[in-house]
Amino acid sequence: MRRAYGVRIMNSNHPEIRRLKREGNVAEIHGNKFWNSSFLVMDYLKKNPLRKRVRVLEIGCGWGLLGIYCAREFDARVTGIDADENVLPYMALHADVNDVKVTGLKMSFQQLTVEKLKQYDVILGADICFWDEMTGLLYNLIGRAFKAGVSTVMIADPCRPPFGALVEKCRKKYGDNVHVEEKWLTRPVHASGEILIVRR
Repeated sequence: MRRAYGVRIMNSNHPEIRRLKREGNVAEIHGNKFWNSSFLVMDYLKKNPLRKRVRVLEIGCGWGLLGIYCAREFDARVTGIDADENVLPYMALHADVNDVKVTGLKMSFQQLTVEKLKQYDVILGADICFWDEMTGLLYNLIGRAFKAGVSTVMIADPCRPPFGALVEKCRKKYGDNVHVEEKWLTRPVHASGEILIVRR
């Protein structure tokens, strides 16, 4: 187990992680491990904190460590959604290890209606724009989020082409409400990329 930004993270060979895999919780999409772009968002939020008790939705949550960070640091009310239900036990396990409460739901981006999005203030995501079709799905999701009253959407990525396309679409639509933060980390891992930040 390691610790980063105050969050305890189990390695893939940890006995509890191996137990979940033996029980059949095998990721079907890309939620088989912790992805480093989450650290980019944690580093940004360390310097630009969210307000206390904010309602956070982590989309494509995987192991849910970005949401867990927000629950620890800002006492955020966190929900994590992922299209792959097999990753949700890993999020629940890490929430227990970090002594926080989070809610995990099996849900796709398309299922996040305006009505459902009204429950949240901030949407976070990391390493979720890896296929070409994700560009349009996330762009449409951002539009529904702002209709629902969400204040901020942050999506981090190591700058894959679909993410670059998403950034450009958002710049055309939202103009000065878009900020792209470049990040380079040497600790706790070597990671680089950008965070797309869109504010309503």
